[in-house]
Amino acid sequence: MADPRHPHGSEALDELAKRLAALDQERQRLVPEVNMDRSAMSLGLRLASEFASAILVGGLLGYGIDYGIKTSPWALIIGLALGFVTGTLNLIRASRQMTKAHHVDPQASGLKDDLDEDV
Repeated sequence: MADPRHPHGSEALDELAKRLAALDQERQRLVPEVNMDRSAMSLGLRLASEFASAILVGGLLGYGIDYGIKTSPWALIIGLALGFVTGTLNLIRASRQMTKAHHVDPQASGLKDDLDEDV
């Protein structure tokens, strides 16, 4: 007796299973490229937002100090400068962590610059 859930029989199910397996292999082959692009983009957005937020927090703290003790605009300027320095240090720290996580092959050929001799 045929299964009422599968009216076309087992041959059709086998063919469908083969097609699904082929599509799944194709998807698995394409997924790593997409994830690399998205992870690089998310890393760039994360670094940019951390840098901007450090400057914003420094500026807001400086403005708050200026507002509280009436020293306008000196605390704001100092707060913005400290926020910029903090953001820059965060970028340097993140780039060092990224370099540790993804080692660069020193023997790999790179892009030529103006100082390289043409061979």
